[in-house]
Amino acid sequence: TTPSLATMAVSSSEAHYIIESCLTDFRIDGRTQLEHRPYTITNRSTRSKTTTTTAAPSLILSNGSSRIHLPGSTTDVLCSVKADLVHPSPTKPNEGVLELNVDLSLCGGGGTVGGVAGGGGGAQKRRRRQREEESQIASLLQRLTLPHAVDYTRLVVWPGRYVWRLSVDIVVLRCDGCVLDASSIAMREALRNTRLPKVRAVMEGGNDDDRNGGGGGGSSSKNDLMVDGDINMAGMPPGAGNCPLVLTVSVLSAPPSATDALSTSAAAVRGGSKRHRSISVVDGRTEEEACASSRVCVSVDPDGMVCSVHTVGRGGV
Repeated sequence: TTPSLATMAVSSSEAHYIIESCLTDFRIDGRTQLEHRPYTITNRSTRSKTTTTTAAPSLILSNGSSRIHLPGSTTDVLCSVKADLVHPSPTKPNEGVLELNVDLSLCGGGGTVGGVAGGGGGAQKRRRRQREEESQIASLLQRLTLPHAVDYTRLVVWPGRYVWRLSVDIVVLRCDGCVLDASSIAMREALRNTRLPKVRAVMEGGNDDDRNGGGGGGSSSKNDLMVDGDINMAGMPPGAGNCPLVLTVSVLSAPPSATDALSTSAAAVRGGSKRHRSISVVDGRTEEEACASSRVCVSVDPDGMVCSVHTVGRGGV
């Protein structure tokens, strides 16, 4: 199964038209094979050079949020980040925590993105399919982006006692293909939009450590945390600026055309096989992903370094 919810029913004639248009480098929406769609990012910052960014306040009860919208399409992804001070994991006492949750319940398809039914069945079967797909998308995002999303060691407020836990919730309202790409954009912008207050570890006897992420031990039996209420002193989670994005490349293959079949008939008689024509496209729509034989998901940081790679499908790359 694929994490892009490409369960859209496409007839053979439609698939032939879509693949042929990609092979001629003129896709069904007029783009070339390496051209991305113009995503719009909505958050409270205005820093963006490759996409349109509009300012908006964060969601209530969120430390940071973002919304990704694609004009002229059905892509709409919302991401919220909530920060809490928690006790660290016993296995990683000197690292913060980043949790990820994906919700597809509002996308209108009962387990499909873009409102396309993913097969028959009752409500229980659709809900089970939806939960499986949510788990697949969350698992891939955790593998591709979470290891490099933030600097976990700098999320420590008091070593061994308190660390920041960032809970990232991604809600896919609608998506017209490349749900991993859109979700990664929403997550990175939400993390960059997140503001963590300055926290000071206070010890009994007036001994305090103001490392904003580090505090030594002490012989005191009592301790407390002091949170700075000045929003101007709050800062972005360390390392969030280097959070990678996911780029999905779809590989579409088509059988030889009639003219190609005539030219290769002699080779077929000698025991050879007819070569399938293939092409790779980025930022595929739902229809294009439904025709893809395989897909490659690559996470890339702002410096252009490849962080992780994952292949989906049984076709060649």
